[in-house]
Amino acid sequence: MTTHRTIALAAALLSLSALPALAQEAACGASVPAGHWAGGSADSSDISTAAGPFDLVGAVPPGSYHVSNFTLSQPMAVRVEAQGQFGADPVIELYDQQGAMVLTDDDSGGNWASRGEITLQPGTYCLATRSYGGGPIQADIRVGLVEHPALTPGSGGSNILACTSDMQATPLGGAPLDRLPGQDASATNTVNGAPYYRFTLGSDMPISIRAENPSADPYIYLYDAGGALLAENDDYDSLNSRIDFTEGLAAGTYCIGMRALNNPDLPVTVSISVYSEEDMMRDLYADGRASPPPDGSVVPVVQMGDLTTRLFNDGAVGADARWLSFDVPEGGLLLIDAIGIGQSDPMIALFDGVGREISFNDDANNSLDSQIAVRVAPGTYMLAVMQYHRQNGAIRVTVERYIPAPPPGRTR
Repeated sequence: MTTHRTIALAAALLSLSALPALAQEAACGASVPAGHWAGGSADSSDISTAAGPFDLVGAVPPGSYHVSNFTLSQPMAVRVEAQGQFGADPVIELYDQQGAMVLTDDDSGGNWASRGEITLQPGTYCLATRSYGGGPIQADIRVGLVEHPALTPGSGGSNILACTSDMQATPLGGAPLDRLPGQDASATNTVNGAPYYRFTLGSDMPISIRAENPSADPYIYLYDAGGALLAENDDYDSLNSRIDFTEGLAAGTYCIGMRALNNPDLPVTVSISVYSEEDMMRDLYADGRASPPPDGSVVPVVQMGDLTTRLFNDGAVGADARWLSFDVPEGGLLLIDAIGIGQSDPMIALFDGVGREISFNDDANNSLDSQIAVRVAPGTYMLAVMQYHRQNGAIRVTVERYIPAPPPGRTR
């Protein structure tokens, strides 16, 4: 359904496309898209001599960037910001004229806005703004000095500098991951104490990177040896972060950058490990995307028994799905309700005996509770019960079976 917000955003992007275009230039290497000069031209885009900040409105195309070019004629402390319009969530990346990323940020401006402060040497720089979700957005952009008024309120967090080969980083593992016992490594430090970790792969291999402590709310980035951003994540599992390379990551040296969206003085455990087929299946079961063996041999499964009329189950549900199994002796209509107790926000997914997902629901009947109504045949069924926010809470499940009424004049 088309919303007023969608119409407003489309109209704004259309109006921007109708404005006279400033000259575009690929000023920061072949890997950074051509951009607009923040001051209208290269000669007038020196922020170190400008009377005030450069303010722009950027229309970000789907899956791409809006790029703003500027220069510095002397070393200066610079602030770059992007604030989304219509509730958009922008991410900023700052590149030097060789195309090396020197800063990236998401949400340090507060209220989904991005903000970063860094001292730069003389040269040409490109501020690339993209959408966190990859869709088209519109954003207000400001390039200025730290002494200039800020566009965003700030969140109290700090942006993160790109991790290049000369960035000081804590070694993780002490040897290539594929040569370590168990092929895993971990370390626990505060984000302020160890914002960067470096590790090496001796061969191509699938890996998983995790940062855990929901009270700190870690946000992680992965860079290659040249400082190029490969991936980032926030809130994969509750407020913990995780990046998986299931297809494999090439042999080489990599750097994990991290910041805390809540408290950078709390300890965060950072780990890397080989991502195996077993890990993949366990993740699918934990996320409720595939049903495990109903006998409980891989993950715990609550056996509810035969469904004649109605079954009940109360249980605690956290980051992983809680799995229930029941048998339907005779076909009919199933009505399944998942009712949150306290602050719970349930989601449920129903699978048949061979693992096909039959139905999924979140937020039924104008509430945060979930409900599924589906016709089924006799057999064994699996139900995944999940928390939308992946935090611990109690959820009550009821499963009811209704049989068809006999035709008029006949009895069962």
